[in-house]
Amino acid sequence: MRYRKNVGDFGEQFATEMLNLSGYRVIARNFRVREGEIDIIAIKDGVMHFIEVKTRNGDEFGYPSDSVTVTKQKKIKNAARQYLSSRRGNWEDVSFDVFEVMVNHIENCM
Repeated sequence: MRYRKNVGDFGEQFATEMLNLSGYRVIARNFRVREGEIDIIAIKDGVMHFIEVKTRNGDEFGYPSDSVTVTKQKKIKNAARQYLSSRRGNWEDVSFDVFEVMVNHIENCM
């Protein structure tokens, strides 16, 4: 179980770095409310992005995004609604995204 958490943490850190390099401004990570969780919240070009990061170390079970079920999508949407209602501003342009990370090998993962 610890290995899976390490792989997930690696994927989220990698996604954050890649988003920053691509011009996104990451404003929150691991936003949790009772209704759900959002891995990364970022802004780019006036659009607020709610990003689910999925990391896998092989394709035996399909693509990482295949595990974002309709139930998970609803939880993300509800968490995003909570996030937006608790912040100032009028965010009409929002995007729900999945950032897929495929890794073959991770060393020194604690």
